[in-house]
Amino acid sequence: MRLSFISGAIGLALVALPVLASAQFVYPKPEENQPQPGVYTEDPFIVKYRQKFFSVFRGDLKTFNAAYAEIETMVKKDPKDARALVWLGNGQTVRAATAKFLNPKADPTKALEESRRTLDRAVALRPDDPNIYMMRAATLYIQGQVWSTDQLPKVVWETLRDDCNRFIKFIGPKRMPLVSIHVRGEAYGELGIAYLRLGDKPRARETFQTLIELNPNTRYAERAKKELAALAN
Repeated sequence: MRLSFISGAIGLALVALPVLASAQFVYPKPEENQPQPGVYTEDPFIVKYRQKFFSVFRGDLKTFNAAYAEIETMVKKDPKDARALVWLGNGQTVRAATAKFLNPKADPTKALEESRRTLDRAVALRPDDPNIYMMRAATLYIQGQVWSTDQLPKVVWETLRDDCNRFIKFIGPKRMPLVSIHVRGEAYGELGIAYLRLGDKPRARETFQTLIELNPNTRYAERAKKELAALAN
């Protein structure tokens, strides 16, 4: 049965907000999304729907629902539209996360598996497009923030690790300091969390330290320091 979101669910969204808001390593400020010109520019389509979909983090279900309906229409029209597919997969995870607050005891396995299959189809259609595989990474990170490690298969963290490493290699060491604070913060932050969930503490420490060096005196560095402190205990 398709999950229905009604206007009365706004209150639910406000309850869910504290968890959903952690669906990024650090929720960005506008100025943290400013890269050096000509270094790396995200696909405007991806940026557009990120703004619409992530409005749910502010409790704005109306905007999210309208955007999700647009994406569903695009996928029905063209099932091989990778950009629409990756947002469909993201939306499937967000809807499952919101549903969790309606029924915390419900088994999310099928919904999350469907989301991951959708994300994988999108990446398979455009395997070399960092806009696509990094949106898969962002969505898997959401799954890991909303559900406990024992509720998710190991492949969630392995894929998140691999997508982040691939993006870091794509950008390269010379360009990485020039991309936006948010892009480099999320790439290394999510990678560090992936290593942590996989039990690879040495690489997690190394990754968080690299994040601090790349993003000194930022909220990303503050979060990384907290992760390092937790690892030291």
